[in-house]
Amino acid sequence: MNTVIRATEELAPLIFPAIVWAGIFALGFIALAVVVLANRDVAHRNPRRGSSESAHH
Repeated sequence: MNTVIRATEELAPLIFPAIVWAGIFALGFIALAVVVLANRDVAHRNPRRGSSESAHH
């Protein structure tokens, strides 16, 4: 199994090490979470929203 992994790595080496890819995706996930939470606050301040809808949250 190890020989297969090494042979594949020689054919298509990674641009960054695996830990760097994990960090990039973690930062992207955190950025998306910030956007979602920011828009949630904006939605709660929407004046067109009825008073009965705000009671559910």
